[in-house]
Amino acid sequence: MLGLFALVLALGLPSQASTESAPAARAASSPKAIKVFGAVNTNELDDFTEPDYTPILKKRFRTGKGYLAITGTVGTQDDSSLAGAGHLFYQLKVDGKLILDNGSGYEITHDDTGFESGWAGAITAVVPVKARFHNVQLVAREGGTGTFIYARELSIVYTPQGSGKAIPARTVAPRGLNR
Repeated sequence: MLGLFALVLALGLPSQASTESAPAARAASSPKAIKVFGAVNTNELDDFTEPDYTPILKKRFRTGKGYLAITGTVGTQDDSSLAGAGHLFYQLKVDGKLILDNGSGYEITHDDTGFESGWAGAITAVVPVKARFHNVQLVAREGGTGTFIYARELSIVYTPQGSGKAIPARTVAPRGLNR
């Protein structure tokens, strides 16, 4: 609990026991305030075989000009109902643009030995944004025979000041890269 209190103090967010004044409350809701957004989905996706990046979780919100610190996580397992090994590629998409320009993103590879072990992956980025509504997506595509997706989460922190890497112009990734 002390860690959460320290985080609240560090972010400058009002606590539940706050007796802040009306001007302080208005300041906290202004475009210059730090804001936190999140999304989670624990509904299972069976037989995930999409060959192109497909949203598996979305969050839409409005911010001022500043920076988004985004973390996306995904929990998976090889889909044993489909023959062969699953290879799930995943990454983040912000306002229609993939954050990684390497074509493949991050990967979770499963074996097809029959041992159904679960794997989790995470991706984090800090990106500059304009004042407007934003659409942040955790996207995935299958490069193998299929993956079973257990859960996915997005955690997003907006701050009016900071630094980050601009998002490349690429909006789509090539299908199945051979390595």
